[in-house]
Amino acid sequence: MRRPSLAVVLLSLGSVTVSSTAHATSQSSDPKDNKTSFTYVFPFSKVPVTYPRDHIDYPATDIEGCYAHVLAPTSGVVFDVEAKDKWDEKLDLPGTRGGLTITIHGDDRVRYFFAHLGRVKVKRGDRLEPGQWIGVMGSSGNARVTKCHTHFGMSRICPQSEYKVLQGEIWPWRFLDAWRNGINKSPTSAKNRVIKESPAACELAAAQN
Repeated sequence: MRRPSLAVVLLSLGSVTVSSTAHATSQSSDPKDNKTSFTYVFPFSKVPVTYPRDHIDYPATDIEGCYAHVLAPTSGVVFDVEAKDKWDEKLDLPGTRGGLTITIHGDDRVRYFFAHLGRVKVKRGDRLEPGQWIGVMGSSGNARVTKCHTHFGMSRICPQSEYKVLQGEIWPWRFLDAWRNGINKSPTSAKNRVIKESPAACELAAAQN
């Protein structure tokens, strides 16, 4: 669920390729991977979308543009899919609030999380290329009582099952803005910074499940 936005930005599809400077693992950067190139794509198409410059409680964004196609932002593997909406408004369990969700482990070692989807077009283990159509924006989970949108979060890859880090730990707008404008900005350095600032975040989040 999101609070009212302070501002929105109209977005369009864009992509380009550039070399990343930090190909990080889930917990650290690896100098051997510094020269690996990744392509980033603005992950929504078909329907004009907007997103706010704020989010409640933690770094993420709720993108609005009902029925927009949701795309893979970079190459990677589908780590997890929730294809059934298990959210019960009376129970409001945190782990089910996202409804239909897709979790991608990017080749850049960043985790990408999409929630409140109306349709899922991939399955666990699928190999993805940048810009591949993976789902459709919808109103699943607690978006049933707000409005149609897709929650987008970026984070480190945790070895444990958890949802708090998964929801997002990197502010996404500067990357979305860049990808919209054809700038191939990598989030790996931002991911490495939050790991350095809070190295035990995965363990702490798992303990709260």
